[in-house]
Amino acid sequence: MKGLLKGLIAVVVGLGLTMSSANAADCKGKTQSACSASNSCKWVKGYARKDGIKVSAHCRVGKKKSALEAKAAKSKVKAKSKAADAKSKVSDLKSKAKSKKSAAKSKAKSKKSAAKSKATDAKSKAKSKAKSKVSDAKSKAASKKSAAKSKANTKKSAAKSKAKDAKSKLASKVKTKS
Repeated sequence: MKGLLKGLIAVVVGLGLTMSSANAADCKGKTQSACSASNSCKWVKGYARKDGIKVSAHCRVGKKKSALEAKAAKSKVKAKSKAADAKSKVSDLKSKAKSKKSAAKSKAKSKKSAAKSKATDAKSKAKSKAKSKVSDAKSKAASKKSAAKSKANTKKSAAKSKAKDAKSKLASKVKTKS
């Protein structure tokens, strides 16, 4: 009987070890989120042993989680996922805002450049128009001066002619009297 009892204990212990190693294989290599969601696994954070060797975080066999703990773990995973999605959306919005801001700056620069060019063209046209008016005024003044000279020469010529006529009349009167 003692032999049967010892054999039975050995089988139970062997079976227990076999079951835990099967569970260990189930947990080995899982990601943190998959490990947390599993009922038979638990996540162990990384740590440094007393001898200085660093042990990285990993998934290992742990006591089964209650339904409440499992639900909480799944909720936590979902919350992290939602937070990551929200962070991604915020990043996208920031990127879009920067892009819009850059486009607005570029558009403003373009408008400023166009306005500057337009102002320069208007200034150039105004100068050209002013020069044209000055040139026209000079031309009119020269024309009036020429006309005035011509008129003065005509009057001078007429005056000379009258003076000659008067001189010749006077000379003829003097001759007739003598």
